[in-house]
Amino acid sequence: MVRFALAGLAPLVLVFTVAQASLTGEWSLEFTTPRGHAEYVMYLTHEGPRLTGHLTSEYGEVMLKGTVNGDEVTITWEQSEGGKAMVISLTGTVKGDAITGTARLGTVGEGPFRAERTGSE
Repeated sequence: MVRFALAGLAPLVLVFTVAQASLTGEWSLEFTTPRGHAEYVMYLTHEGPRLTGHLTSEYGEVMLKGTVNGDEVTITWEQSEGGKAMVISLTGTVKGDAITGTARLGTVGEGPFRAERTGSE
């Protein structure tokens, strides 16, 4: 008969860390708000909890910034609206190669958005 004495051993604790997928890369972004439908190509750099990058569209390029917390993402940028700066924010959830959620245009209103990965890192 074989006996094992475990009394002197500290409890074994396993810690699993889920590696968060990088959002770095090219994304196709579209949203619809009270101002209509908008489409952009979004280029993200993901470093820790920070996002930086830029958006391009037929109207030019604008810089963006954001944060990542688990699968929750927030992205913001400013655009000129009637000579005033308007903050546009996206708040959404990452699932695979897609981010979905709500786009808010300052005090104008909000609507759904969807971003899909189009390029590699």
